[in-house]
Amino acid sequence: MTPDTPGDTSSPTSPEPVTPGRLREVVEDLKTDALDAPEALKRVWSGLCLARLLGLRLAGTDPTWQQRRLNAESVEHQLAHDLGTSATFADTALTFPDGPTPDPLAADEVDDAVAALVEFSGTARQRMLAVAPRATQWHDERVLRHDSLVIRQLGAAWLGERGSYRLETR
Repeated sequence: MTPDTPGDTSSPTSPEPVTPGRLREVVEDLKTDALDAPEALKRVWSGLCLARLLGLRLAGTDPTWQQRRLNAESVEHQLAHDLGTSATFADTALTFPDGPTPDPLAADEVDDAVAALVEFSGTARQRMLAVAPRATQWHDERVLRHDSLVIRQLGAAWLGERGSYRLETR
């Protein structure tokens, strides 16, 4: 197993705080052309969990980032729900990492964190669209195509391009 595809796909955990560099490792893995649909979905999920943790650290630095965090959280939950409906995760309950609120980022890490979150969003979207036509399971293809639009909103939330999002509850 690689760090981006943990054996327990419920969520990646680590005793060390998430850094922009760790999220960029997933971004680099997503750029691999050889990914099939299930592997792409697993890497997107792993990256989403890291993005969530990095976002929590970013939100602790300033109230402005806290509002963006709330917007991003709605998108994250929608993505988690949708990924859970794919064939890849049919038998897996996807849950985000939980625990104590991580330490805020240092002031000199803020811009790098935002850039990493936006880069993850864009790269995940590109990979999802590229892999969707090759998916062998219809539910994987559906999620890859639809959520390529949703994951784009994650980057928009961190850039402050959207005022608010609605969290779907069922």
